[in-house]
Amino acid sequence: MKQPPELRKVLLEWPLGTYNIVAVIVLVLFRYLFSFSNVLLVDFIQAVLFLQAAALFVAILSSTRGWNDIRSRPWQMILSVFFLAGVLTALINGKSTGNIHDWTITPVTNGYLVAIASIITFSGLIKLAGSISPALILGSSFIMVILSGTVLLMTPRATTTGISPINALFTSTSATCVTGLIVIDTGTDFTFTGQLIILLMIQVGGLGLMTFAAFFAMSFGQQMGLAGAANLSRLMDSEFTNDLKHILISILVWTLTIETVGALLLYNTWTGIEGLDWSTGHTVWQSIFHSISAFCNAGFSLNTSNLEMFVDSPSTSLIIGSMIVLGGLGFMLLTTLGRHWLMRMKSGRKRILPVQTRFVLMITAILVVLGSGLFLALEWNNTLAGMSIWQKLANSYLQGVTPRTAGFNTVPTSSLVSPVKWFFMILMFIGASPGGTGGGVKTTTIGLLVLSLRSLIHRRKSPEIWKRQIPNFDLQRAGAILLVGMVTFGISSFLLLITETGSGSIYSAMDYVFESMSAFGTVGLSTGVTSSLTTAGKWIIIVTMFIGRTAPATLAAATSRIRSSLYSYPEARITIG
Repeated sequence: MKQPPELRKVLLEWPLGTYNIVAVIVLVLFRYLFSFSNVLLVDFIQAVLFLQAAALFVAILSSTRGWNDIRSRPWQMILSVFFLAGVLTALINGKSTGNIHDWTITPVTNGYLVAIASIITFSGLIKLAGSISPALILGSSFIMVILSGTVLLMTPRATTTGISPINALFTSTSATCVTGLIVIDTGTDFTFTGQLIILLMIQVGGLGLMTFAAFFAMSFGQQMGLAGAANLSRLMDSEFTNDLKHILISILVWTLTIETVGALLLYNTWTGIEGLDWSTGHTVWQSIFHSISAFCNAGFSLNTSNLEMFVDSPSTSLIIGSMIVLGGLGFMLLTTLGRHWLMRMKSGRKRILPVQTRFVLMITAILVVLGSGLFLALEWNNTLAGMSIWQKLANSYLQGVTPRTAGFNTVPTSSLVSPVKWFFMILMFIGASPGGTGGGVKTTTIGLLVLSLRSLIHRRKSPEIWKRQIPNFDLQRAGAILLVGMVTFGISSFLLLITETGSGSIYSAMDYVFESMSAFGTVGLSTGVTSSLTTAGKWIIIVTMFIGRTAPATLAAATSRIRSSLYSYPEARITIG
């Protein structure tokens, strides 16, 4: 009996997909953990790689029926041909040098396997997106990246002197959740490989794994399906599923453009600073790392003192601060602004921005001005003492922006006056905007609750803004997110005070409460307690960072659609106040 085509397809793709992932896992573990010191392992890896390459190449050839099939997935064919050509070249070289095992560790082999495994993994995630809820997609994708990063950071080539599992997990969580809290120094304790791994986790954590998965899966010709497109649209804060591919391209284009421009500006700024004894290559790497870290609101730095060495460089503060703001605004808002100005230029007519866009821009502007102004006023004779007026303004701008989930600092956080620390905690709790790279309960959540208060004072049934009425359901969602944030922060700080404070602690209770809020807001600012945390304290911060990064977005995505009901109960008044 002839099997149906779909069944044959499943029987072919599922084992091959699983085999590819297992092959890469074997490659990574043996390549980095054992460093090919055992000839038997070399032979085993060689056989695995050869079978993997042959099976995949045969599968591609057998499933290709014509030019249209090749056009639908050109990169798989290109990678297959490239890999086989590289293997043959390496084999010939190996025979000539007498070491036949050299081909297993060539960049061609490693790069190809990682690329194919990524394609298969992304395709599997897209298939999964159509069958589970957005809430599960978001949380599970972050867990996947965190665990993968933990394993990679524990490899010998990632660190200079090794790293414990809990510190690797802490660093991986902090990078993926774009927080910036560190238990070991990023610039000295991690090698270039380790720093690159951290940077990749920051990039994936900032944009979201599903963004990459959807883009590459669609680029390789995979159809997402209506359910998958709808779920991804909800995760990306978009109401349109038919324009998902353009949205994904827009997100990646915005990211690449802003990060490239930021890196160029930082490189130009830092090469002009006298006394900065960096080589050209090191300056390039510093510029790229800090540009991505700033746009993703991560706060990771390759310098032991973060950006304190650039306290006298107003350009550095302005560039980093502006990239933090752009990353925190959200990709959908940047896309909306881009389309708005393009359409306005084409038509020549004045167009009104959507309410969501204007609302986010207004709240962001208020918070930037308020944060920078208060920092300038309260720190004028403290951490800003002795600076020129332009240095004070630039540093105040960065320090007024950075508490909203970025974590960069040009002045010591531990030296700030208490009112500034308290105000920083408020900004950390608010965070960035929906769809952005930051954390917190989000600017729109606070904005909606302020509108609700105003409507309550004026005894209106629903909040209004710019001649538009806000649905009460959105107020319920905002209240729920606020409650989740308060409960998470309350429990986290409570547990941290239990595990960390004692007779031997040199830090105050305020320092640990500040640390807890920094973890929930995925900010990364610290008064110095992170490196001295106990194992229990590290676990508390790890969970807090994960909840702070995923919970607000997960709750928003899970409640984005109101469920209609065929009945309604009589109202019951509850006394408050």
